[in-house]
Amino acid sequence: MREVPITEVAHIITEKLSSGGVFLTSNAGGQPNVMTLGWGGVTQFFSVPCFIAPVRDSRFTYGILRKAGAFTVSIPLHDMKPELMLAGTRSGRDINKFDGQGMTAAPAQQVHAPIVAECELHVECESMGYVRLNPDTMSDLIMGRWYPSGDMHTLFLGKVVRCYYTQEPQAEP
Repeated sequence: MREVPITEVAHIITEKLSSGGVFLTSNAGGQPNVMTLGWGGVTQFFSVPCFIAPVRDSRFTYGILRKAGAFTVSIPLHDMKPELMLAGTRSGRDINKFDGQGMTAAPAQQVHAPIVAECELHVECESMGYVRLNPDTMSDLIMGRWYPSGDMHTLFLGKVVRCYYTQEPQAEP
């Protein structure tokens, strides 16, 4: 394991969010869950590095994040498209996405939420709060394109408490 400043890898996380996604994991009541994030990112807020994780209110993860005091973001630096697809299309209400699905829940270093062991890069976050997007404050263009059914996102804000590689990234050829 090699700890790394979040600012050093923020560009990698941003690129992965826009090109297939990353894994968001959480745990409440001993029930670990994983989902795919394609939006969100690293920022500075309240004078600390943070990760913003948007989760639709209808998602299983939403209820877990409301209860949990932490979450992790695991970033695959190799091809995990089948696992990202599964984590983004199947609900934790119906299946355990860590059970025989190509993803292993491993303990995080500092928070009570698992990481995806197959990923190389991980961000651990302590929950700082959340804000539900309000349709009354969003533009009609955004509402029409992203929220036609009104299933809004809630933005979960996590203080980055640890960022590290569990496997060194492979050099680009």
